[in-house]
Amino acid sequence: MPDLVIGGRRSGVPRPWRAGVIAVAMLGVAIVVGYFIYRRSVTYDMPGGEVSGAITSVQTAPGAPPALRYGTSSLTWVGGLPVLRLTGEAHDLGAAHGRLLAPWLAPVVAAAMPSIEHTVGDSGVFGGTTHGMRLAWRWRFIDDGLNDQDRRMVAGMTRGAEASGVDLSFTDLVRAQAVLDVGAPSPRTDEAEQKSLAQSLTVLAQQAQAPARVWIGRTFSVPGLDDGGDAAIPVVTIAKPEGRIAWAGVGWPGQLGVVTGINAQGIALMVDPVRTSDVRPTRTARPIALLARTVLEQAKTLDEAVKLIETTPTLGAAVIVVVDGTSGTWVLVERTPSKAIIERNPKSPAIGDVLTTNALASDPENDRARRMLATQARVERAAKLVRNPLPDVASVAAVLRDTRGVDESVRPIGHRGVIDDGRAIHSVILDPASLELWVTDVRSGGRMRAFDLRHELRGEGDRPAPPADIPADPAAEPDRLPNLVAARADLRSARGLLDRGDHDGASEACARARVRAPALPEALELEAMIAQAKGDLPRARAAFEAWLEAGPDDPKGEERARAVLAR
Repeated sequence: MPDLVIGGRRSGVPRPWRAGVIAVAMLGVAIVVGYFIYRRSVTYDMPGGEVSGAITSVQTAPGAPPALRYGTSSLTWVGGLPVLRLTGEAHDLGAAHGRLLAPWLAPVVAAAMPSIEHTVGDSGVFGGTTHGMRLAWRWRFIDDGLNDQDRRMVAGMTRGAEASGVDLSFTDLVRAQAVLDVGAPSPRTDEAEQKSLAQSLTVLAQQAQAPARVWIGRTFSVPGLDDGGDAAIPVVTIAKPEGRIAWAGVGWPGQLGVVTGINAQGIALMVDPVRTSDVRPTRTARPIALLARTVLEQAKTLDEAVKLIETTPTLGAAVIVVVDGTSGTWVLVERTPSKAIIERNPKSPAIGDVLTTNALASDPENDRARRMLATQARVERAAKLVRNPLPDVASVAAVLRDTRGVDESVRPIGHRGVIDDGRAIHSVILDPASLELWVTDVRSGGRMRAFDLRHELRGEGDRPAPPADIPADPAAEPDRLPNLVAARADLRSARGLLDRGDHDGASEACARARVRAPALPEALELEAMIAQAKGDLPRARAAFEAWLEAGPDDPKGEERARAVLAR
């Protein structure tokens, strides 16, 4: 009889697979839990709200142009310019924007998507497979930087567009608000090498007849978007937000912030986006264009506007020009995610898309932009043209239409180093004292349409009494801009083909561009690069020589060209 041992354990067959099953089960649970945490982290919560009601066509007065009306908001056209008049609380404003501009929203969002997607690379074994997940993780904090009013406006725009048959995601529209801050230029554009998405110029010109007043000249472009900004048609927005100051701005479909605007108090704001080393999408901070809209809605004085900019952390970096129309004084604020430098006595009347104060000019990304972009030539030329007070608003228009070099040299059409390089999505003149606005109507050959903002924003007068329009430049070729737009579209195709190694296709697309704009500098430069890639050095040399002779407009490319010619 076997011995009975108290406390003894009966021996059994070892089961090592049980530990493996438990480990696999625990790993599965961890993956599931991690996935749900990830999804919760990268999902943007869409605020509640409803969109109801139909769009109708109305005529507000005898002889007045017809208007599309949605609720208390409307859309009219002045020549080829859409004018959006918005009223109500945040969700109402966004819904009216989405409803009335629905047909133009999808192309703008599509053009912005590559600028979002290329903030995350595809390199590595699983780079392409995990791209979407890594992109969502990198942009997970964007909606946290928007305030409640911003989110409600985007939600309203999403629902408004859907009600008009345009299906856009809340996530894409939220990200689109931050493209100017943290987006990357599309690889198909000439800005990919320069890492620049937007280009802008702000000019302050003293009025000869009223020295205490200034005119503001303004151009803004987004050549780094996948379509070069072609879908970002200029939209004049006149907004009367509930409980806030009314404002007017010039932007594009889908933009809920402000880069060029003025409020009913005469406080004007111009945003010139720049690049600095402390900009990254993983910050929780406000996109600058949305901050600019808040400034217009709240600031009654120059000091209030500057304080709001100075105390609000920003997602991106920009040079912000703030003008007090009442006194004619203006302030320069260089705002980055980590610093705000205020210059109350700016040295130059022309401001471009680089930082110039001692505290920020040496930033590595800013220094790179200063050396690689043609910005400095445009700024110097503009400063030279407004060195003396200007006699009338037509003189300001002439500055914005200028196509000469700093030394008065003639430049070819589309030269990127001149003020009017044919890439602007809007060109604007603003008199902040009289609240008069002129906006270029490219569909009317460049005529600048006039608006009476005293009536629009303050309700002064029984009806609008705008000043006279500024006629199109009689010296400009009427087909200049359409040819530039078509040629640059061909060049974007050529760059995409060249990037994929299709040299013959790239050469053909570049040839099509040369037919539309034979002297376009960027076409000559790209033709030389394609020839160099094909091993056709004589043709590359000839194209580089022609480009340099006409005046190079790409500092980085100039180094490359001279290196080839020196061999």
